[in-house]
Amino acid sequence: MNRQQMIKTVESLTSLPTLPMVAMEMNRMLQDIETPIERLVAVLERDQTMVVKILRLVNSSFFGFRNQVTTLRHAVTLLGYGTMQNAVVTVSVIDSLKLENELKGFDISDFWSHAIGVAVMCRHLANQTRIATAEEAFTAGLVHDIGKVVLINIFPDLFKRIMEGVNGGNKPFFAVEQQLGSWPHSRIGAHLARRWMLPEILGKSVQYHHSTTGAAESLPVANLVRMADTLVNLMEGRKGYRLDTETLPPAIKAPMTAVLKNSADWFPAVKEEMSAATDFFKQG
Repeated sequence: MNRQQMIKTVESLTSLPTLPMVAMEMNRMLQDIETPIERLVAVLERDQTMVVKILRLVNSSFFGFRNQVTTLRHAVTLLGYGTMQNAVVTVSVIDSLKLENELKGFDISDFWSHAIGVAVMCRHLANQTRIATAEEAFTAGLVHDIGKVVLINIFPDLFKRIMEGVNGGNKPFFAVEQQLGSWPHSRIGAHLARRWMLPEILGKSVQYHHSTTGAAESLPVANLVRMADTLVNLMEGRKGYRLDTETLPPAIKAPMTAVLKNSADWFPAVKEEMSAATDFFKQG
């Protein structure tokens, strides 16, 4: 199946993964700063499972509030609309992406471990470089590879060929996609992000997290994801990855280079945080 056929297939699908209806409505509402807080709380309270997960996240070490947050209204007041939207996406997305096709050599648990690791690394890089908000960077890292789950569910034979190229040729996943001429997981993921009504910046970070030119040059979050993804892949021992700061836009290159230069100072703590975050999110 060629790229154009893949595009037509994905765009015509009615069976793409969906976020909970409450999360979809929240995504719409939270993009309007005029939305009353009472309305946001009323919508969220329709899904008590999500309420529990959001409060659990808000009271975790990720936010570090001294006093326990016990109500949604208090959480929204403390976090603000933008951060609350990222929290809603974070607690929804892992439950929404499930495997319909089991393929040898692909473990959904490993997939999420990688995604959470990239999210934590993104947040650290954002905190250190100040080129994006930490919560936005975390969410962008978490969702960066969502297209792979669609790919494995809809095009399992192609996914298998890509993985054979990755394992046999020691090349990154996106490089094998280019070699095969397939519609890349980054574009498939961006399509899913639009269907989910995610904030535009998240959709663009998914689409451009492997790009070094064009639109990617004006997207700080996409560049953060690219650097974080490379670092985590190198940590995980994957072949074909190289940390290249020379391709970063000038405004990002200097602060990123400074952070990476001192990586020995912060890397152990971030690695521990990645492990703790993986345990936290896999608890559901």
